[in-house]
Order: sequence, then structure tokens, then C-alpha cells
Amino acid sequence: MQIVNNPIIITTPYNLMELFMKYFSIDYRSPPSGMGQIINTELPSVITEIDGSQAYNYTLIQYGLNCRWDTSYVYNEMFETPTQDLTLEVFNQIIQYLKDQNVTHVYDGELSYEEDGADDDGYFTLQRWSDIIRGYLK
Repeated sequence: MQIVNNPIIITTPYNLMELFMKYFSIDYRSPPSGMGQIINTELPSVITEIDGSQAYNYTLIQYGLNCRWDTSYVYNEMFETPTQDLTLEVFNQIIQYLKDQNVTHVYDGELSYEEDGADDDGYFTLQRWSDIIRGYLK
């Protein structure tokens, strides 16, 4: 008896990486809306709080002067800077925080048109994205 291993190929219109990942999504309305959000696709995107209000089940990342808790997010992480501008020192702190949260990719739909290294859906590895941004901050 001969056993033949024929692989089965399944195609889908979805990026499966997006379905099972923790990534950082840039928000170009910043500030004061925040720099972006950490999104875990394995968790519900919205949850209902004890008081009945709904909130995004994401971590909002903010930097700048006078960061304030945004109640539309379950979690907020704030990085104070001497001005509203992002500094290299604070950026390095943000990158370390993202690594500590097991973020592996960054969705930056705008930068993906300007820089190499993103996939077809606009996702950079965290390392590639941080290298690009550090180049702008020098």
C-alpha cells in the first residue's frame, strides 16, 4: 500500500494573519486622539462596561503634553513628552511597550505607499516600521 501526501490548498479572500494577531494600528488624526491602538484580533473589538457603556477593547497609545484618559477605550497607555512632538526617546519607550505587549506588526496604510517592507494589506513587521520611523525622527 502506498500513501500519497497531497497537500490541500485553501484560498480565501481574507488575510488570515489579520484574524489571529496582535498589532498596532496607526491613527493619523493624532493628537489629541492618540497615536494608535493595540488591537488583538482574538478578542471582541467592543465590550460593554459595568455601567452599560460600550468601549473599544483596545489599548490606546498616546504621547504628548496633557495626555488624558479616553473612556472610549478599555485601556490607555500615555507617554508624556515636553512638547506635542514625538521624540526619539519617547518613541523608543513606545516600541518597548509594544514589544512587551507581544505586538508583532504595525498597520500603517499611509506609510505602506511611501516605504518598502509592508505586505499587500499595509502591515509592517514591528522592527521594520520602527526602523522607518526612527529615520524620520533623527
